[in-house]
Amino acid sequence: MKIITDSSCDLPQELLKEHGILVVPLGIEIDGNDYIDCIDLSHHDFYKKMAASNNIPKTSQPSPQRFIDAFKEGLQKYGEVLSIHLSSKLSGTYSTAMMAKDMVNEKIEVFDSLSGSLGLGLQVLKASQLAKEGFSVEKIMEKLKEYREEMKVIVYLETLENAVKGGRVTKTKEIVANLLNLKPIVHVEEGYVRILKTVRGKKKAMRTMLDMMEEKNISFKDRIIGITHCDCLEEALKLKEEIIEKFNPAEVMVTTMGPVIGSHSGLGGLLVCF
Repeated sequence: MKIITDSSCDLPQELLKEHGILVVPLGIEIDGNDYIDCIDLSHHDFYKKMAASNNIPKTSQPSPQRFIDAFKEGLQKYGEVLSIHLSSKLSGTYSTAMMAKDMVNEKIEVFDSLSGSLGLGLQVLKASQLAKEGFSVEKIMEKLKEYREEMKVIVYLETLENAVKGGRVTKTKEIVANLLNLKPIVHVEEGYVRILKTVRGKKKAMRTMLDMMEEKNISFKDRIIGITHCDCLEEALKLKEEIIEKFNPAEVMVTTMGPVIGSHSGLGGLLVCF
């Protein structure tokens, strides 16, 4: 079975290669210039360009043909495909993959992660591990649904700048938030991004994220915790240390948040999924 995903998964390239996961890239447009995620625009270059722009970057879902080509490649080598994608509530990527599935009309299943970044990436890894263990595609999708329901995805926003650029927040609200040092924390719920709470200061925001993990009241010893960051590696590593000290999980994976989610989170954003 071939596992396919899209570039919003934010899994490191070496891990994708190790597991043989095929990635269908999304598109990004910054100030009239078009790029293909992870092909002609690295995460580092994306953040440099975003910081220099007065406009919020725009992302676009892959074309049906990109999915058709990926599906045919997977079918040719493995005879069966499981394609796992960015939340259908946040992008048309899942719908386009479904359209391509119907056009190819072979042994293809498409799964809606109802998440993004490593919230999607960890589901993709889970599917890959289960496939290697010999589970059927039906059983993998059943287990992914359980994993998806259990997963919590929280995002800390350092700034409201991109929300202002995108027209979701007024400049006045941004000024007030900056004056009061208010830091929004959002989460992914039923595939949508919703504001969870607003706290004063970064330190309190980090404590809040750790408290939310503790409220889960589970053992993390056999779990992978994912952290993605918007060009703020030092903060991500600091959070990783605190998570290891407090919860002793099986692994804490730290990667850069890509353009698809990063364009909305803005510089300094942090995502934790568990």
